[in-house]
Amino acid sequence: MQKKILIFGLCIIALFGCKNSNKRVLTSATGSIYELLVVIDNRYWNSAAGDSLRELLEAPTPCLPQVESYFTVNQAPLNTFDNLLMPTRNILIVDVDAEKYTQTKIGYSTDRWSHPQAVVRICCPNEKAFADCVDRYGEKIRKYFVDEELHRQADFYRTYCNHSASKEIEKKFGIEILIPNDMVKIDETEDFYWVCDARGQVRKDIVIYSYPYTDSNTFTLEYLLNKRDSLLGNHVKGSIEGSRITTERKHILPELNEIYVNDKGYCAEVRGLWKMQDGLAMGGPFVSHSRVDEINHRVITVESFIYGAGTKKRNPMRQMEAVLYTVKLPQEQNALPTLEVQPSK
Repeated sequence: MQKKILIFGLCIIALFGCKNSNKRVLTSATGSIYELLVVIDNRYWNSAAGDSLRELLEAPTPCLPQVESYFTVNQAPLNTFDNLLMPTRNILIVDVDAEKYTQTKIGYSTDRWSHPQAVVRICCPNEKAFADCVDRYGEKIRKYFVDEELHRQADFYRTYCNHSASKEIEKKFGIEILIPNDMVKIDETEDFYWVCDARGQVRKDIVIYSYPYTDSNTFTLEYLLNKRDSLLGNHVKGSIEGSRITTERKHILPELNEIYVNDKGYCAEVRGLWKMQDGLAMGGPFVSHSRVDEINHRVITVESFIYGAGTKKRNPMRQMEAVLYTVKLPQEQNALPTLEVQPSK
């Protein structure tokens, strides 16, 4: 009897082993966040088209207090792209070859050689086609890599989430959001919620606030900034009495971008710098998402801002920005159709 049980157990193990044998086991991706490897022959990397690609990828990240590029870019020729480089987390491959290609093709893939990984492959017949591709699709390719990094960070928060804060926010505002595990509550009122992670060199804050939605004029830059200064100024104070947070409007002007979160509802994305008014010389970058809660007829704004004197801010700012993309409004949770919001020009 024991022998039969042993044989049966071995058969079960073998069966499951066969079923799982076809699954690829991927190594962990190498490289840092917002690091990008461009695989391209030196001839084309040092051409005019290569210069345009490099300028695009190394363009300054918008609305940071110091110049920091979108990506930290490294380059390697095609004939050196081996098993050591293949696991890199972000890879852009440019293959220019008239014998292999008659027209330009662009391919997007994830987890090709490692996890998590994003790969874009551009195949062109000649240098002119490569230049045209950069000019026409360059910004889309750059956005793809940025979006992939944001999605990875959001996935991380699904595992390391402050469930207590997330549940409190859901009860107060009716929204779902993934609050990072290291953030603690600082303040809470009827229409305002504030969490912070003050550890380390960079302080990270997230605020959520709401107010009635009246019409599309809500989604103008001036209206959103005035509402921001009013609400945050009442809650986020400095160490000197009378000081309060406000928006920096002189040195780097705030930007309003119209985006669609998860390809669904309209979102007013505002980027800019904050400063402490009538207080210590403090400031840093912020990014906010303002959207309409269709069920409760109100605007909900989720904003992240950071402070770190003398530190680089691109990576921590992007990490906090990823939190904004985890938000689900009441109408999204209940699968109700959203109203079309026409932003005011």
